[in-house]
Amino acid sequence: MLRHPRRFVACLVMLIASCGRSTPPPAPATYGAPGYGGYGYAEPVGQFKDDAQSNAQLDPESLALDFVDSTGKPVNINDYRGSKNVVLIFTRGYPGFVCPNCSTLTSRLIANHDEFTKRDAEVLVVYPGDKAHLDDFVKASKPVQSADKPVPFAILLDEGFQAVDKLKIRADLAKPSTFILDKEGQVRFAYVGASSADRPSIKAMLDQLDAIQGTGKTL
Repeated sequence: MLRHPRRFVACLVMLIASCGRSTPPPAPATYGAPGYGGYGYAEPVGQFKDDAQSNAQLDPESLALDFVDSTGKPVNINDYRGSKNVVLIFTRGYPGFVCPNCSTLTSRLIANHDEFTKRDAEVLVVYPGDKAHLDDFVKASKPVQSADKPVPFAILLDEGFQAVDKLKIRADLAKPSTFILDKEGQVRFAYVGASSADRPSIKAMLDQLDAIQGTGKTL
């Protein structure tokens, strides 16, 4: 015998009524990434912009920045002046995990490195933050098929966010940013992302390098 027959009947009525309602299907899964003010939004991974155009103004001298590579060797951006175009990419850093958009972009840079070499460009990927997590970032960025091979370009450490603060691209960590300099050290492209997924694609970067070889204008 039911102990609460009235409660059972009420629940049954509600269940029958709900069967007639249309329930929307769950939304497609997206990767929850931290926003600049903290957690709370989700965005797709790897949908970068083919048509990205410069959205920041920089003095070339502000990019006379010092870093160290993964072996501890000091690197200054001016070292490449007169010999290479430079594609300088800032990742977000380490908010307790490796940013999926950072690792996706770096993986694509690895896979397409030959295209940058053809355009006489040096790719430099900057990891801002604690060097204790640098290996985690490098490992997460490697394509599965080349996990045992060295990264074909320098991954640099901006310890203590010194360069990030100098360029005023700090958020909760760093805003993902891409800067392209020609061989004379002139800034030809400067893009500061408004979110983790807001980045120029590989195609956009290569288009900018092609413009440098032709009639591209400085900022």
